[in-house]
Amino acid sequence: MNRPYVRLFAVMAALVLLTPGQSATAEDATSPVVIALGNQSVSLSEFDQLFNVAIRLLATQQGLAFGDQKPEQLAMLRQQYLNQRANEMALIEEANRRNIDVSDADVYDQFSEFVSRFSADASTRAVVDQTLLRQLLREKQQVTLLSAQLLKEIEVRPGEVVVMHHDVEEQLATPEQACLRHIVVTDSETAVKLRRDLEQDADFAELARNNSIDEASAANGGDLGCVAKQHIVPQSDFERAVFNSKVGVLVGPVSSDAGYHLLVVYDRKSARTPTLNEVYNDLEKEIRHERLPEKLIQIRDASGVVTWQDRLVQ
Repeated sequence: MNRPYVRLFAVMAALVLLTPGQSATAEDATSPVVIALGNQSVSLSEFDQLFNVAIRLLATQQGLAFGDQKPEQLAMLRQQYLNQRANEMALIEEANRRNIDVSDADVYDQFSEFVSRFSADASTRAVVDQTLLRQLLREKQQVTLLSAQLLKEIEVRPGEVVVMHHDVEEQLATPEQACLRHIVVTDSETAVKLRRDLEQDADFAELARNNSIDEASAANGGDLGCVAKQHIVPQSDFERAVFNSKVGVLVGPVSSDAGYHLLVVYDRKSARTPTLNEVYNDLEKEIRHERLPEKLIQIRDASGVVTWQDRLVQ
């Protein structure tokens, strides 16, 4: 299928400070509780420590320098992370209730990858404890496994897949395509000379590599790949040449904004729409992913987790 299946839920990082069942020091009057879930609570000071690790790891994952974030951006991210942190705690609690566990071996590869990414950043190394990092990665995988279980539990009726296929039928359709090789040069005289060479059995790929100004296709012997009809300027000379010529026949010179083309279409693909049977499994998966956020909201609501955003202001 040519339609990308949008995943409306990205598994959250599950950067949870406390191990399941462990209580924070809620009695610390100088650091009020900002999240509470059952017998667990996270104080403001603990939340800030966690956020400091989380934002540095996020920056490392995205290849950004930690200092690139502006103060106002960090303040906004800090507020957003409070809700994310509460969601994570609720999901970890549900994963533990289901006895979802992760082995040390499963954590090792991700741990090694993270360590290699931030090993050159002294400021990140200073705040990321390796024991904590392993725990965070373990919990992240717990959330991933929980999400996989939840997806399987979502019921999708056949009729719903049929309706979705009907709704997205046009988007699933593959337009007519032509697969071609071309040589493009800046002037018609050169194009005419190269055509004579090709008519005298010169090698198309070699001429493309040595003469075409389209460097990307020239490196592949002039192969432009398969082009959809609607992706070319409508009614242009180039489009007419590509989609009206016979397979294997040399065409050109044909002018375009890029220059003068010599081209050979080597394959054609007719427009078609995949049948319901061909895309049934993919559409069913997409429906499940679309409904997953609702499952996650239900878990959070049922957990009773509470946040105090106003206490983030210092």
